Amino acid sequence: GGGEMQGRVCRWLVAALVLASVVREAEALQGQELHDAVEEMRLSKHNKYTKSHKKFRFFDKDDSEEIDRAEFEAGLKELGYKSSAKKINHIMGELDTDGDGKVIFVEFMRPTAKKYKEEMELEAMADTDRAFEHMDSDFSGHVDMNEFYEGMAHLPGMSEISRADVEDFFKNYADVDGDQFLTYEELESIDPELMKVQG
Repeated sequence: GGGEMQGRVCRWLVAALVLASVVREAEALQGQELHDAVEEMRLSKHNKYTKSHKKFRFFDKDDSEEIDRAEFEAGLKELGYKSSAKKINHIMGELDTDGDGKVIFVEFMRPTAKKYKEEMELEAMADTDRAFEHMDSDFSGHVDMNEFYEGMAHLPGMSEISRADVEDFFKNYADVDGDQFLTYEELESIDPELMKVQG
């Protein structure tokens, strides 16, 4: 029935929105989240973890478990990189999240851990992500009724969905300002309560 359809549509939309927020969060990966992501990689014996650890040991010549600017510069030189002071300062600044002038392993891992988190989420939600992009087929930044229906109809488990159901959902739930278009803000503001409809 309609309720079940709304439940499915909502679950899918919420999945898409979760993905968007995960990618945003990954950009700001730090503190406990960063520690957890690195630990997850270590426990799963992720090959990127092993490689990064080797790189870190390479830079950390005095085995102090932290890399200072001089070690970083020396390591880059040894690897054959000709880096300007400005470039080195920039990279150090990016890595040194607590600003103490030294990069510990967790900080060193941040770009890799960030990528890892994004990949894990994208993998889990690849269909959602693709469908979300497919919906806005003319890249206008908003989705019209046709794009919405086409996007929904291509989703796994949605082939049975009727156009009338989708139109009903579009008009009565999703299109807040009634302009016949869904902006991403409107997609984001769909009431999560609707998610509780049994599907």
